[in-house]
Amino acid sequence: MKKTFTILFSLITIIGFSQENIKLEKKKKQFSFFWGYNWSAYTPSTLTMQGSGYNYTLHNISAKDRPSPFSPGVYFNPTKLSIPQFNVRMGYQWKEKWALSFGYDHMKYVMDYDQKVPITGRISTTDNGKYIGNYQSGDSIVTTRDFLRFEHTDGLNYFTFEINNVNEVFNLKDGLLKLELRTGLGIGFLVPRTDVRIFGTNGPNIFNFAGYGTSLKTEFRLQFKKHFFLQATGKAGYINMPHISTTRNKADKASQHFGFIEGFWAIGTNFYL
Repeated sequence: MKKTFTILFSLITIIGFSQENIKLEKKKKQFSFFWGYNWSAYTPSTLTMQGSGYNYTLHNISAKDRPSPFSPGVYFNPTKLSIPQFNVRMGYQWKEKWALSFGYDHMKYVMDYDQKVPITGRISTTDNGKYIGNYQSGDSIVTTRDFLRFEHTDGLNYFTFEINNVNEVFNLKDGLLKLELRTGLGIGFLVPRTDVRIFGTNGPNIFNFAGYGTSLKTEFRLQFKKHFFLQATGKAGYINMPHISTTRNKADKASQHFGFIEGFWAIGTNFYL
């Protein structure tokens, strides 16, 4: 009888510790970190340039991104990881289906050159007298490089807070291999470093707080052994930058707004506290 009691007590103790370990495991919060690379596309934009001797607007200008050509010496070199268009993010999942994250998308935006676009406004002075005039509805201009160079190439830096809804698609052998579908809403701000040349004169090319953005995303995250994952993400959003630095004079600025779509892949890790 005593032996039976000892065995039962031992089983109860083991079960109790096991249940306690499960509770402790459930109490752990999941953190994540990922790094990846993106490609993006932009809607036509309205761009206004304001400064000493000019105040004009270009309508329906087109632009593209500028991804670095793939090279292992760039994309997998720790000293050159920030040269391509990249994404970096830290996340915190506090519930089974909800997670928060903060990070930024280093996109690039390059105005297409030699495009003919509508122009309104005035240009009253330039170094060589070219392009001077009052422009009205129906006028157009060709965006040659001696007229305007305009690129967010270092880059179009979109910092965001995101809230994500997490849904498990499948889970094999308790996390040995797991696929999640994540959908999210982001809101944030833009800190571009804009390469500007106005009528042949180079701008300061400095980082500046330029505006805000909002975005929606859908992504698939494939996890391995609970600690590593690969991720593919599609994102669409809207960017409004009412104050882009173009010269050292704070009164001079550019403003623009446009939509974007972005796709990126990333590799990341989970850790638990």
